[in-house]
Amino acid sequence: MLPAALYISVLDRLWTPNSCFVNSKFAEIHDSPFKNVFLMLYPNGTVWVNYRVNVKGPCNLSLELFPLDIQECNLIYESFNYNNQEVRMDWRPETPYTILNAILLPDFILYTIRTEQKSVPYPAGMWDELHVKLIFERRYIWYFMQAYLPTYLTIFISWISFSLGSKAMPARTMLGVNALLAMIFQFGNIMRNLPRVSYIKAIDVWMLVSMSFIFLSLLELAIIGYKTKNDEGPRKKCPHKKLIDNFESSPAGLCRYEKRFMLPVERRQIGWPAYLRFRFLRDVWNLSPEKIDKISSIMFPACFAIFNIVYWSYYYNKKLEKAASMNLRDQPDV
Repeated sequence: MLPAALYISVLDRLWTPNSCFVNSKFAEIHDSPFKNVFLMLYPNGTVWVNYRVNVKGPCNLSLELFPLDIQECNLIYESFNYNNQEVRMDWRPETPYTILNAILLPDFILYTIRTEQKSVPYPAGMWDELHVKLIFERRYIWYFMQAYLPTYLTIFISWISFSLGSKAMPARTMLGVNALLAMIFQFGNIMRNLPRVSYIKAIDVWMLVSMSFIFLSLLELAIIGYKTKNDEGPRKKCPHKKLIDNFESSPAGLCRYEKRFMLPVERRQIGWPAYLRFRFLRDVWNLSPEKIDKISSIMFPACFAIFNIVYWSYYYNKKLEKAASMNLRDQPDV
């Protein structure tokens, strides 16, 4: 005798173990255009019931390495009414699961599916549970194109001000402020689409350090502006300007006399603050604006390159350590 496929109405007259996904957030049986339930009865009395179900399950999100993170989701299937004295549940030893088509997700790579059978104590006895664990690796190319690459360009643009010279202060200010505002806007746009967590993520470190580089370039601009202002010095107006304008040339010594004896000679010397009295700090402070720009044009890219090496090495090694702790292979299983 061959197995017979029966209508779903027959299922209401058969005994079922009332199994369900006990940790699901949402679950429903597809009903387009009718309930997608398959029922087959074998000659030996075996009943095969197949449901087409849409399930939303929990994931233990850990975003410290975001967007280089690996996530783990799990579902628990068990009988809701009967303990293991009445219903035993287990996976098939040969093929615990079957994937009909390749699973392609836009945001994640499904690395592997793992199954496990557990017996869990409840007040009413021991229950058999079937655990299925799905491990995903995030695809980070989208975040690199939308977050990291624009950040690189914004920082590179902020370094253009080092080559404009100390005379182009308005243009340099506009470059630095616009770069900082663009970075803040970009950071807020990324954070708006992420879960609110109370710990630092990898992308937070990147954005905060990048904003710090732009802020330091603005600080360097402030130092250049201060030194340029001091080098030019305030021009003192001659008190006899009106009288001088009436003559073709100024009377000899008229203004020079006043400028010479306006202050005592010893007061004209620069007074160094206590924290600038060290020779090294005085030498640094006495650098010309052009020299400071030249040093900055070398130091900023060098420090940013060192930060990139440390950043990517640290978080990529962290990702490899997490993959090793989960016993993941180099290539996905599914």
